Amino acid sequence: MINSALLELAPALMLFCLISTITPGPNNILLANSGANFGIKRTLPHVIGIRFGMTILHIMILFGLGEMFKHWPYLHKVFTFIAASYIVYMSIKIACAKMPSDKKSLQPMGILQAASFQAINPKSWASLMTASSVFTLTGELYWSSALLCIMMFNIATLPGTFMWITIGKLVSKRLQEPKFHRYFSVSMGLLLLATLPMIFI
Repeated sequence: MINSALLELAPALMLFCLISTITPGPNNILLANSGANFGIKRTLPHVIGIRFGMTILHIMILFGLGEMFKHWPYLHKVFTFIAASYIVYMSIKIACAKMPSDKKSLQPMGILQAASFQAINPKSWASLMTASSVFTLTGELYWSSALLCIMMFNIATLPGTFMWITIGKLVSKRLQEPKFHRYFSVSMGLLLLATLPMIFI
């Protein structure tokens, strides 16, 4: 029988997971860009990678990874520098992307690449740290609520994920126009760059 405290926790947790995924962030900008350039089907490994990477990170945080930064603050600065550098790199890469002569030769982000990105994604850290502290219950219900949290993040976040991919997919036909392709690429690059301040909050 499911504990009543867990049932009371579920609606708020579901809403948090949904909102945290729908709002703009590095993952969503990259998913929209992938949806536009590769379509929904070829973006699925990217989605699986995000879910896999966030789940591993979530479990590690639940086991106390977040406490590590309290003991060794310099590690936080190292992660911040790596995350900022990678986001700047990806922003430039997307903004400067040229129209491909053969679209099939391009490759979307794979499972391992997307999963690894979660380790330096500031929004993933913020969302999971919040969920692990706010939406877990004390005492013997800790791991039951933690498991519920992991499940919710892998289910309730999917609508937002596919919303961003679909947004990208809707403009995919217009990407054949050189002028629109340039505007879209620069816009996606700038939007990704705009997520950079999250790292320093």
